[in-house]
Amino acid sequence: MKFKHTDDWLYLSGERFSSGRAFDFTYEPEDFQYQSRIDVLKRLVTGKQLIHLGCVDEVATIRHRMARGKWLHKELDEVAERCLGVDINEAGVDFINNELGFRDVIVHDVTQPPTDDLAERTWDYFMVPEVLEHIDNPVYFLKKIRQHFETNVSRMIITVPNAFTPENMRNARNGREVINTDHRYWFTPFTLAKVVLGAGYHIENIIMCRHGRVKRRSFIKNRTFKKHPLTRSDIVMVARFVRP
Repeated sequence: MKFKHTDDWLYLSGERFSSGRAFDFTYEPEDFQYQSRIDVLKRLVTGKQLIHLGCVDEVATIRHRMARGKWLHKELDEVAERCLGVDINEAGVDFINNELGFRDVIVHDVTQPPTDDLAERTWDYFMVPEVLEHIDNPVYFLKKIRQHFETNVSRMIITVPNAFTPENMRNARNGREVINTDHRYWFTPFTLAKVVLGAGYHIENIIMCRHGRVKRRSFIKNRTFKKHPLTRSDIVMVARFVRP
């Protein structure tokens, strides 16, 4: 899906201001397909070369997700031409490489100049899944990635939790907020687009999806989420690196 009106970009860029502007979207037929985040990301990166940032989870979490076919790095690695995992967690990277047998995972801080393995080849995608909501300054973070990788990466894929979920509204009506306590932000398509645009990228597409599996037995929920994409639990944004 995309922002519907041409002048929406004037508000996203800050050239115009409104204290209550309504933003509409144009939808393609595939926007009304209700898919899991893993399925959406696998479809995007099949046969591609990508950098997967933040590939490390806790050891118990990795084992649990692998057993259920839900560990993202493994799922991406199986369909991509090359999936290079990058994380700052040295112990986690060591576990993935030496215990699980993945040899294409490295320790690196992407706000610093890239290593030779990152810089000396061309990549189709730089993926930042479920990371941005943990970052103190997401615009600065994305700017640093763009500065270091804009000459050898084509596109960015970002995924974040969506603020507009029925579960969030239900909790709010019950007088509570339920949240991962390491999160700094709830994002919407507009606020994520504003951050990504502010960091110097060109936004190409927005895909709304479910964070976990789409359960076939949940007929009523699935029908509702198919009809109302903005209520799904995750936002996937594809953006192009703007060349210098």
